[in-house]
Amino acid sequence: MASVFGQPDARLHTESKKAIKLYRRAMEISREAMVSPEGRDQARGEVEDDLLKALELDPGFAEAERVLAALRFDEGRFRESRDHYAHYLAHAGEDWIRDHLAWAEAARHALDPEGMKEAMVRMRAIPGVMEGPDVELMERIAKDAEFMAEALKSPVAPNAEALPAPVSTLEDEYFPSIWLAGEALVFTRRVTDPRWDQGQEDLFVTRKSSEGWGHPQPLQGLNTLDNEGAASLSGDGRSIVFTTCREADRPGQGAHRGSCDLYSAYRFENTWSSPENLGPVNSSAWESQPCLSPDARQLYFTRGAGRAGSRKYDLFTARRKEDGTWGDPFRMGGGVNSSGKEMRPFIHPDGRHLYFASDGRTGMGGMDLFVCTLDAEGRWGMPVNLGWPINTPDDETGLVVASDGVTAYFSREVEGQLDLHVLTLPAPVAADPTAAMEGRLTNSAGRPLAQGRITLLDRATGVPFAEALATTDGTYHVPVPLDRPFAVMAEAPGHLFQSERIETGTLTERTERNFRLEPMGTGLEVVLQNVFFSSGSAELGEESLAELQRVGQWLAAQPGVRMEVGGHTDDVGAAADNLALSDERAARVLEVLLSAGAARSQLTSKGYGQSQPAVDGTTDGARQQNRRTTLRVIEVD
Repeated sequence: MASVFGQPDARLHTESKKAIKLYRRAMEISREAMVSPEGRDQARGEVEDDLLKALELDPGFAEAERVLAALRFDEGRFRESRDHYAHYLAHAGEDWIRDHLAWAEAARHALDPEGMKEAMVRMRAIPGVMEGPDVELMERIAKDAEFMAEALKSPVAPNAEALPAPVSTLEDEYFPSIWLAGEALVFTRRVTDPRWDQGQEDLFVTRKSSEGWGHPQPLQGLNTLDNEGAASLSGDGRSIVFTTCREADRPGQGAHRGSCDLYSAYRFENTWSSPENLGPVNSSAWESQPCLSPDARQLYFTRGAGRAGSRKYDLFTARRKEDGTWGDPFRMGGGVNSSGKEMRPFIHPDGRHLYFASDGRTGMGGMDLFVCTLDAEGRWGMPVNLGWPINTPDDETGLVVASDGVTAYFSREVEGQLDLHVLTLPAPVAADPTAAMEGRLTNSAGRPLAQGRITLLDRATGVPFAEALATTDGTYHVPVPLDRPFAVMAEAPGHLFQSERIETGTLTERTERNFRLEPMGTGLEVVLQNVFFSSGSAELGEESLAELQRVGQWLAAQPGVRMEVGGHTDDVGAAADNLALSDERAARVLEVLLSAGAARSQLTSKGYGQSQPAVDGTTDGARQQNRRTTLRVIEVD
């Protein structure tokens, strides 16, 4: 029931006593319905009938039309609402100055940018308005109208579709998170709970098959009598960060710090570990809507400062320390945050595209979806609106994008109902496609290495891009961008690591690579697949440093291991020259390993020239394999 009432003691804009009687009766029925919800639908009908009759008696009865305009908006009849606002404000605008904002909002939902502009033109013309408090808001609405006019001319994508039952129900579903390569979605559902008027939030998972999305199941081990929701899964699917909210702040109870805090848990075979509070990430404020980076070392989330109803929502980020704890969070810089509210960040597996929702920028209205891109200097660019019809005058939020860079899931509110939707992103706002590398980590006997780890290193920057922990059966999953080369390190406690190379664009959508690691022992040898030299030179290529830094750190953690750096060439050129060159190269690698943390007592170096070819033959492929740098175990304490 609309809550816009006339003022009984003020002069009404009519001389018709019958119209006034109908109007006052409508207001009384409306007030009674607000106090007692029973029979509200019948009351609404009676109120509308009385208002329409009053307007038949006097079409200029502004108070009656004002209430009817609000009722029509509540009913979703936005064009009628717009027309009613425009009509009565044409002759009573100075009495209800701010009603021009409601007129503009009705025009917005009617997808009528010209109506929005007209409402603002009329409002500006009222004496004193341009010296009042609404100037900034009026300018914002005018900019939104210009944006909408252009957006409606150039739709960017087919309209999104709601996920069908059994995912979509009469309950609200929102905040999706993609599991691994898209075989499942974890999302929040507001379930009916007699304890709370607004229900309770729980986490659910739905799995995809050739027949579509399966029946959602509660996420075992995480849901409690508190509200859980807005989860984010790590790239390997082994860990989860999610929100737990309590009905009221209860300081001093355990590690929980505010009304909503962030927690993490780790996946076992069929359940999750006990959730742990993220400590310094949380505060007495409101923390929610987390997203983990591909390596699970960077966390993005929403923090709301202030009391409920007047909170300022911004995007924050925090970095995981080497000991596994989280550092202090800080507000994201650049152009990410605005004077409005920013919510539900999502970093794509490509590590370069950040999607989020905001109501603080020019757009279609409500919460719109935006994307910004990380530049070469590590700075976020200015956010770009995803456009119409992805964004509408209703609220869109919680967008996540699959590994293909274009399949997106998000939540949209339609007529008060939140459901999960799916769409295909247009190229200008799509992410870079990524592949999934997956397989098993085993020992030499084929037994799974549950403590194994796969690390993906960006060869250009040397920065770890993603990490994956093996499950109890040794399986792992790691996202791999297709637009740049990577070094891969496979490690497990008590075993010699293995080196692998991924060149740009060589992986398919899902690529299987298995790693068999040998228990540490004298005589074992590993080829450093990502060490490169200039032809005929001992000068290391820049792309070599990523792997050598990681190997140096690995050696520093193995103080009882001594190894020989071996340099090997192909058979092109004089044997003596190749021997000298290989010796120089091995010595150069040793120096870099020392600077990365290895102890001098752990390493020796030796050049072998062309005397120990890895394979026979004189083809380019054979010679490429023979040009290599090795690490051989010579002693283990």
